Amino acid sequence: MKYTLLILLSLVIINTTLNAQIIYPEETDTTVVEKQEQEPAKKEEAKQQETDIIYQHDGTKMFVDVKKIYLNDLYYALPGDTKVKKMDQRLVHKIEYKTGRIEVLNETAPDVREVNDYRKVKVTDDPEDVEGLIEVAKLEAKAEGSDRGYATPKSLERTATIVLRRKAALVNANIVLITGKKTNVAFGEIPAVTLYGTAYSYR
Repeated sequence: MKYTLLILLSLVIINTTLNAQIIYPEETDTTVVEKQEQEPAKKEEAKQQETDIIYQHDGTKMFVDVKKIYLNDLYYALPGDTKVKKMDQRLVHKIEYKTGRIEVLNETAPDVREVNDYRKVKVTDDPEDVEGLIEVAKLEAKAEGSDRGYATPKSLERTATIVLRRKAALVNANIVLITGKKTNVAFGEIPAVTLYGTAYSYR
């Protein structure tokens, strides 16, 4: 009798086990997700290969087509755009060209002077002071007096010098070499002094 009960009990347990549905915890399939996350990275990498990359000192990264670098300006165009733009090349740390070549323009961020900071522009008449510097522009500054005769040639020259320094600051020059001077103090005419100079940059 006992053996019969044990056999029946065993059969019940086996039958229950066979009919039981085993449910495993669901696992998220990360294969698709990882693939989706990698897509933007691949697009960014492809973008880097198709354009030049400008790295500015402030951390800005620009994807452009570099056209040329002339004096203090860097000329570039946005991808797919024919319009050429320019920026101060002194703000650029380096350029990574699409060919793989890397050009470092400025190791450290230079002190870019404000346009109206004309007081820092030097004026000289000695060519040796500008030897080895980069010529930026030819300048001309004129200061006129009045018909009342209050202005003197020296005061007009000082005024013309200030005008010359202001013009030099506008082109980001550091020093101006005076190349000529014209003074007009003829009787019956308004006195005037005109200064001619060449603006130079240290880099």
